[in-house]
Amino acid sequence: MRRAAALALVIVGSSLGALGCGEATPRASAPRAYLPPPAAPEAAADPRAAAAIAFAEAQVGKRYCWGGTGPSCYDCSGLVQAAWRWAGARLPRTTGDQARALVEIPASEIRPGDILWWSHGHVGLYVGNGAIIDAYHSGAGVVRRRAPVPERVLRVMPPAPPPTTVVRDGQRTELPRPPS
Repeated sequence: MRRAAALALVIVGSSLGALGCGEATPRASAPRAYLPPPAAPEAAADPRAAAAIAFAEAQVGKRYCWGGTGPSCYDCSGLVQAAWRWAGARLPRTTGDQARALVEIPASEIRPGDILWWSHGHVGLYVGNGAIIDAYHSGAGVVRRRAPVPERVLRVMPPAPPPTTVVRDGQRTELPRPPS
């Protein structure tokens, strides 16, 4: 029994590092837990998230390449960065920098367009309905698959609206509104 538990620990531990973007020749295994399917079909409410998802969907089938930012191949963070760049948002290049730059949200609040993050160096784009698109590894390339439970869920926040007032010398001044 003790030997079987140790073997299981080795297998699980070795498969975690195999999914990272930084692995040149990973050997992926199926994760143990997946995000539950939603109660109702999900669609991206944010138009920028919808654009990022559409971009990622168009990349499915392309090959994985370490450090790849497109257009012919991607690694995981390069795909997420390119998808959100297409949608008009600037994200950092690497998984660690993306994790530091984005807002973490509770997994219970996940929505299409959010970024799923794992500490072994992997990210993917949540596309709704319990699915993810990611540059999985060199043997699979860019794929759409069931979303494994992430360690963190990150959100690209909309840009802040322009200020409507400014304070100068203690005086509050209303700014003119831009034409619609």
